[in-house]
Amino acid sequence: MTSKLGIIGFPIGHSISPVFQQAALCHCGIDATYEAWEVAPDQIQTFIQGLREPDVLGINVTVPHKEAVIPFLDEVDDWATEAGAVNTIVNRNGQLTGHNTDGYGFLQGLKQ
Repeated sequence: MTSKLGIIGFPIGHSISPVFQQAALCHCGIDATYEAWEVAPDQIQTFIQGLREPDVLGINVTVPHKEAVIPFLDEVDDWATEAGAVNTIVNRNGQLTGHNTDGYGFLQGLKQ
């Protein structure tokens, strides 16, 4: 079964994420697709519920949804709680966990 990954936003047509993420998946031999999904703000709850399907591994989240997704998740990590925003959602057996990798990534860059 081919797994699904992607990014949501509104608008999202400008995103180059699918190009480089799909290239990375192919290079690593991972049987998954990475797509961009344009999700209007009034569709966010329905879209997030669909992420619980077994073929969905997770998504990246961009504007304007980084805050709006939080009420529809089962768990939010400490970084995302502190930031008040989620940029990554992981599906583990139908349980959705929100993460924010921006702060951690920024600090790691400073350390290096």
